[in-house]
Amino acid sequence: MASPANAQFDPALVPVYSIWNVTLGRPVSQIPAMEVVEISCGTNGGPPSVKLAAGFSDFARCPAEPSGLHEVYFENDDEIDYLARAQEAEYKVLQGGTSIYAHPVMVSVLVDDDAIVRGIRIVTDERASTRERRVAVTLARNLKGRYGSWKQTCDDLPPRAGENPVGNQFIHEICTAESPDGTERMRLESSFLRKKGQDAFNTDTQQLNVGYFQSQTRLEVVQTPYEPSLPPS
Repeated sequence: MASPANAQFDPALVPVYSIWNVTLGRPVSQIPAMEVVEISCGTNGGPPSVKLAAGFSDFARCPAEPSGLHEVYFENDDEIDYLARAQEAEYKVLQGGTSIYAHPVMVSVLVDDDAIVRGIRIVTDERASTRERRVAVTLARNLKGRYGSWKQTCDDLPPRAGENPVGNQFIHEICTAESPDGTERMRLESSFLRKKGQDAFNTDTQQLNVGYFQSQTRLEVVQTPYEPSLPPS
């Protein structure tokens, strides 16, 4: 049996349908429900809530956000993940269920009242392992590259009250951009920091608090005249 180092790339392991296959401005009914799983209402980039038994056509059950759009969450078909593991595929980007650039993520589409997809939302999955979560901030580099043809404006935010570096690193960056044709807008936020209460050291047990940090990347792309929304405060 071939080792992972010698494993050959199998195109059949590429997910049949992923968030990158979504085309803005088209009916949500065009997303092939049979090629994804766990279609549910989203929670502004958080875990799914109400499962939509009727699939994407049931989008109106999801409460509208302040923008008026409804967030519908879905996952990649995890059969691909099992096949990749069984074949010891060396391409980690193909593994881990719903992932992009090897990072576990939560993905969703933003749908207007006329059942038209107006945006996509991608947020690194905080349910991932501590090791995977630690590098979640680095996904922003890949996404900047993916939208490299868009003129991006990026700002580094200073620590807010109660926020601290992780070791000697503090990252909180927000990038915004508009597509070259002016029809879409993008907001990309990445952070690596300790929030208020996420102390590195437990004074009671005299032990390090493993996993007490925030490492996250959040991307939202919407059609004009909509604006990308802000994450929960």
